[in-house]
Amino acid sequence: MTPTRPDTPQATAAKKRLDDAATARDKAIEAAHRTYWSAVAAEIEAKNLTQIATAAHLDFSREHVRKQIKRYVDAN
Repeated sequence: MTPTRPDTPQATAAKKRLDDAATARDKAIEAAHRTYWSAVAAEIEAKNLTQIATAAHLDFSREHVRKQIKRYVDAN
C-alpha cells in the first residue's frame, strides 16, 4: 500500500476545491428539491389533484408528500 503523502499546498488546495464543489452540489440539490416540491404543492393547492392522488401518481406515501411539502415549501 502506498503511504500517504504529507499535505502539500497543492493537496490542500485540491481538498478545498473538492469541498467547494460538494457545497455547490448540495445547494443545487436543495434548489432542485424546492422547485420540485413547490410544483407538487401548487398542483395540490390548485385542487388539480388530491394529496392522495398525487402520492399515488408519484409512488410515495401521502405522509411523505406532506412532509416534503412542509420541509421544502412551507419552510421558505
